[in-house]
Amino acid sequence: MDDILKAVVSAIIAYIVPRALGNIGKAFAPSGSSQRTLPWVQWVIASFIGGALGGAFSGAMGNQSFGNWAVYGAALGIMQWFALRGYLPIGGWWAVASAIGWAFAPLFGGNPFGGFIIGLAIGFLQTIGLNMEGKSWWIGGNALAWGLVALLLPLLVEPLGNAFGFVLGWIIGWGLVALLGAFLLLLPLSRLNPKPNNS
Repeated sequence: MDDILKAVVSAIIAYIVPRALGNIGKAFAPSGSSQRTLPWVQWVIASFIGGALGGAFSGAMGNQSFGNWAVYGAALGIMQWFALRGYLPIGGWWAVASAIGWAFAPLFGGNPFGGFIIGLAIGFLQTIGLNMEGKSWWIGGNALAWGLVALLLPLLVEPLGNAFGFVLGWIIGWGLVALLGAFLLLLPLSRLNPKPNNS
């Protein structure tokens, strides 16, 4: 029951934060120009920070289960939303979908293809309700990116824990997990484009 509460609270926070911050700073506004610039620097930095914060919060909660993974996904999704909100017409669902998608991690963690399945869930959930071209790129890209990251995970988190100590290594390690995923998702992200209003 405690894990369900963690997951529900994470999803609620993932929804509320973008709604509360939606009017602060730059938000997506459709324009007549077809020229858009992918905010790749903001995307990569936001993903690292979201992964590090998610790792810190999740680690502080102890017992690693789907509630902890939902916390990781919520932190990552909120930071990604913040970086993308001027580039794509995404709302709070983006972060909620990230929280829900990452919550699947304990179900598939022991499976060598678990990262691919988790990525597929994240990509699919994040595109629900989006009026965008390139959804298949995003869904497939998430499956590939998080599948590859899952295979590299043992090479990232444990060695960093040994080098920096458990707590700092954990935070940096999960930040690097998100950073690597963000780099791998740059191409699929560039393929997500708002559909014209008349379609």
